[in-house]
Amino acid sequence: MTSAMNQPTERPAGFQGYVHQSQAREDEELTHVDHGTSCGEYLRRFWQPVAMSSELGELPLVVKILGEELVLFRDKSNSVGLLHKHCAHRGASLEYGIIAERGIICCYHGWHYDVDGTLIRAGSERLDSPICKNVVQGAYPVTEKDGILFTYMGPPDKRPDFPEYDTQHLPGVERIPFSLTTPCNWLQVYENTQDPIHVLHLHTRSSGVQFGVASGVDQIIEYETSPTGMINIQTRQVEEYTWVRTVEAILPNANQTGAIWEEAEAEKYFQRTAILRWMVPIDNFSTRTIGWRDYSSETDPRDQGDRSLVGKESIDFVGQTEDERSYHERQQQPGDFEAQVSQRPIAIHARENLASSDSGVARLRQLLRGHVRNVAKGNDPPQPPRGYKGWVSTYTQDTVYPITLDALQRQEFGRAVADTVLETGDLNHENRTRSVKKRCKKYVPPTS
Repeated sequence: MTSAMNQPTERPAGFQGYVHQSQAREDEELTHVDHGTSCGEYLRRFWQPVAMSSELGELPLVVKILGEELVLFRDKSNSVGLLHKHCAHRGASLEYGIIAERGIICCYHGWHYDVDGTLIRAGSERLDSPICKNVVQGAYPVTEKDGILFTYMGPPDKRPDFPEYDTQHLPGVERIPFSLTTPCNWLQVYENTQDPIHVLHLHTRSSGVQFGVASGVDQIIEYETSPTGMINIQTRQVEEYTWVRTVEAILPNANQTGAIWEEAEAEKYFQRTAILRWMVPIDNFSTRTIGWRDYSSETDPRDQGDRSLVGKESIDFVGQTEDERSYHERQQQPGDFEAQVSQRPIAIHARENLASSDSGVARLRQLLRGHVRNVAKGNDPPQPPRGYKGWVSTYTQDTVYPITLDALQRQEFGRAVADTVLETGDLNHENRTRSVKKRCKKYVPPTS
């Protein structure tokens, strides 16, 4: 670390555009996702959402994920297949295939594949042709959950059990799938979830209040490793209430976040999420954010959400897509989409100048890099641990407690709430809520 004595005493000279030209390249280890790349192999070891169920009709659907072009279809027996796009016979695209009672038939020569890629019949070849025992079309398993289709694209013998998350089992919650495309690398979309300081600037001071007045209040921010990845801890004083929000990154590429328009105006404990989503690389230069938008009377007491806006390339809060507003409006009031995409198709980390407020981004990159390198060494990546009823315990929540604290006390209080949230992952929702409430009630600010 540079000592204070060696710190520059004057600002550097301006107009340094010529000097600051750089040939630095993207961080391939974390941003490139094709088959065989370090990050691509890591991401392939987890179940990834590939499309909404509503996107599948009577015809095959071309999809791209992790740089691979695939064909997704539902056969007439209601089984879902995800096959390599080009037929193993002569390479015709299966997007023009005929949906069968079982599997799909290539239009070119009638080669008939089951959903697992095995060859049922090789067109005009005799039924006992040995070719059916020798040829397999590339295929990936598919699981359907609450209107979203997930696939596993890694080594077949390493396939993990499909995870279910605790917030998927909360009563009184309506869940609507959505899918958004962002024309930039997956990492700059994902790391936005561990950059809470941008809420203060981008979503309040730069563009006006986009997600609630309380979100624009200065917050104390800390970060902590969680059993599933990491959380950020945001603690704000909103009039007579202290508001503690925790937002999590569920490795490798999932995120949960709390109520979109939380105003911290009423006492509450361990209020759960408004979004569970995955930032899935389509390729190195584009991302599909796909997940569920959750609605409940707790997270949206004013009924500000609009369910009719949630779906394909659309969601009910500002700044997430290109087509929702004109370019002029997006320049005047930029949102997440503009900030993320404008970092270049792949952000160049070597040209960044990270500051103390970027410690969450740096921590997330460090966590990911460690897991990527672990897989590259031939090891298995850790899967999300299971808690109550075998569900994956998660750590996103909002707690609002009627207490007025100074900055040091708020930091201590926020840490106490976050620690309780992290320590109670094996409990059910009701007991976790009681534990957080009990911890808040026991808190006594230290006297000076």
